[in-house]
Amino acid sequence: MKCVSVGVAAAAAVVGWTGAVLAADQARPVAARAAVFAASAAVNIKPMAMEQRDERRFLKDATAASRFQTEASRLAMAKSGNARVRSLAALLLNHHTEATSHLLHMLHVRGMAPPMLENNQRKALNRLVKLQGAKFDRAFMEELGLKLQQQDVQQYERASVAVRDPLLKSWIDQSLPALRHHLATAERTVPADTRPVRSAGSGRTAQAGPAKPIAARPSESNIR
Repeated sequence: MKCVSVGVAAAAAVVGWTGAVLAADQARPVAARAAVFAASAAVNIKPMAMEQRDERRFLKDATAASRFQTEASRLAMAKSGNARVRSLAALLLNHHTEATSHLLHMLHVRGMAPPMLENNQRKALNRLVKLQGAKFDRAFMEELGLKLQQQDVQQYERASVAVRDPLLKSWIDQSLPALRHHLATAERTVPADTRPVRSAGSGRTAQAGPAKPIAARPSESNIR
């Protein structure tokens, strides 16, 4: 009986191996035809218009930025004890969780892969993971405060003018009021003495004073 069992097992293994080889052999002509078709199709591909390239670049950049803000805001909700920081983080988290979903869908229908986070975004997240308390709050506001929210508004405003795809333009225009609200909230959250101010007689900006930890108000100190 053992001999029979061994023989059956060996036969099954051989059949399985043979089936795999046959399947691979059968797939080769298909793969070859697919390669020929892809090569011939590539010849017929028309160069992408500048507007389409700009739209695709916007989608990739906006998706990466939205993912970054989602992940950083999740960290803030888990690590910060400052009510103002948590309020901004909750606002950004709610918006960008939904925005990322819409952006990924728009990438998908265009046959585009989701973008990776940029190097500076990955470094910022790694930095935030290692910080606690007031140091975390300060770093979070440096990364997601006024500067980034201003960049978001400017990016979407430029895209609203440049984009020709009606569905994408409609989504951008619908997103802008929320992004402007994020900017206004960040302006209320960042201490006035750490905001960049314009130097007298020049168009450059200068830091108003040394960075100070964001301290929770006495009535907010117990908010977690």
